[in-house]
Amino acid sequence: MTGIEQALRKLRRKHTFPRVAYRYLSGRPLTGREGYPYRQRGKGRLAGWQRQVVRVGLPTVAGVAVAMPEQTMTAAAAVGAVAAWRGRRRLVQRRFHREYIAPTLAAITPALGLQTGVALHVDTTLGNLTPRLAKSLSPAEEAARLFYGQRIEPVVRWLPEHVQRCVWALQRAARPVTARLELFRRPGEVLGPHIELTADTPYLTKEQRQLVSSIIGSKIPVADLVESWHQVGPKVRARWTVRKRPPAQVGHAHVLQHFPRLAEWEFYIGQGAGDVPVTISLRDDSPHIAESAGSGAGKSVLAQLIAVQVLARGGRVVILDRKGSHRWALGQAGVDYCSRPEQMHDALVRLAVLADERNTLAMHEDDDWDCGPRTLVICEELNATIGQLANYWAAAREKGDPKRSPAIAALADLLFMGRSAKVNVLAIAQMLTARAIGGPEARENFGIRCLARYTANNWKMLVPEASMPRASRTLGRWQVVIGGQATEVQVAYLTTAQARALATSGEVPDSALSRDVPGDGDMMTLRDAVDAGVLPWTYEAAKKRLQRRVGAVPTARGTRGNADLYARADLAAWVESSREGATS
Repeated sequence: MTGIEQALRKLRRKHTFPRVAYRYLSGRPLTGREGYPYRQRGKGRLAGWQRQVVRVGLPTVAGVAVAMPEQTMTAAAAVGAVAAWRGRRRLVQRRFHREYIAPTLAAITPALGLQTGVALHVDTTLGNLTPRLAKSLSPAEEAARLFYGQRIEPVVRWLPEHVQRCVWALQRAARPVTARLELFRRPGEVLGPHIELTADTPYLTKEQRQLVSSIIGSKIPVADLVESWHQVGPKVRARWTVRKRPPAQVGHAHVLQHFPRLAEWEFYIGQGAGDVPVTISLRDDSPHIAESAGSGAGKSVLAQLIAVQVLARGGRVVILDRKGSHRWALGQAGVDYCSRPEQMHDALVRLAVLADERNTLAMHEDDDWDCGPRTLVICEELNATIGQLANYWAAAREKGDPKRSPAIAALADLLFMGRSAKVNVLAIAQMLTARAIGGPEARENFGIRCLARYTANNWKMLVPEASMPRASRTLGRWQVVIGGQATEVQVAYLTTAQARALATSGEVPDSALSRDVPGDGDMMTLRDAVDAGVLPWTYEAAKKRLQRRVGAVPTARGTRGNADLYARADLAAWVESSREGATS
């Protein structure tokens, strides 16, 4: 037998019908060639399971189409819809990768000195990254989308929406059982939208990490992210997550929930990130509080919140206020309201004498001796109040009297000896300079410093030891700095009725609880109202409604810069009138 005949016989044995059929059904190459993996794709080749799906699936689909043509058309339409949806999603992802991920990796990889081994994950839901990719539409495209949204989309979404509602109803019905099963579920890490970088290197220097952070911040336009690095193990991982924010609104319900649980020297001021209550201690943190914020940021609201808690515990409040920012306290029991320089002068001198007497008695008592009810001194607008006290003393001083105002000296004494005497100062100023409080030594006694709508200069002057976060435009959003650590807080808001009721009895009656809208004295701009949740629309929508006179449009009561000021009650009435017009 010749060699050719042997080769042909061997070829016939290799390509017998059972062997070819097995190769066809199993997804192996029909030639019998090895080296084609089943799970993974080769270069330019399909994986074994993909060839298997094509070889078995196409004849099966063809047979079903011939046997059941109507059902096949329905299934083909569904498959086509899914394929179109996935194709569109794939195009969006490819554009997202081309615009953000690929350029960022191209900048980071050479900077780290690595040719490969750098992976970057960016959530498409992060910030407004995906909306930035949207292009402007032509008039024809706008008309087509409008037609689809009004005529076609309601029909298409009818069934999915009803199915989702049924699922929600089943989940509510099964909640008693699923709530018990939660006890056996291990809590996992909830990240939310984030950016994650993985580098195949065991260590990155501080300069390299700073360079990577700079590139991420420049190439991916998302602000206010929290950065964390993990360098334990063979790879370096970095993660940027969205900073958690306090709730947009905090009110009387939160105060009633947390206030009864606190000690006499602790005060509830609002909710922090993750809806965690934030309290301050006039014994452990600092005996004195400083507030520094721009006009309209809510300085008097925070001072009112602390004052009513002092009054509810039987203490006294002395208010030095020239402009009348605390009308809730007029005629209130336990409050000394000083609106003229001579009243402020006498009150400060009297308080300094009281604090000195209490400190003298404390020297002969036990460490836990209670010197009496707490006294809170609220100094409004110190930038102007200190000047008024100095001018008053210059006019009233007689021969032989000290040149320095006794009231200013008494205020400095209170700041140095207020802890044991339970006389606490709450200083309020737009910019709390050393001159405004009586010197840099006196200002250092404020261990609790609250800032809102601050500038970089103001932050560096008051709390240079803490890193400055981005200032928020949300009304009532403060940064409370204690010991060099800044905590973002949404301060609780109380109406006049709620504040007076809490200060009188420590409780808020039902009549006050039902009034979620404060009086006409609480003024805010449209943007403030949108940020605070008073208006349910966006800022642009509110401006359009105001221009078109939709509903009971409020009347401007004043101005703040170039923006009009509106009463909060008028804004609430505007919202109610718009809802009534929509339902009628």
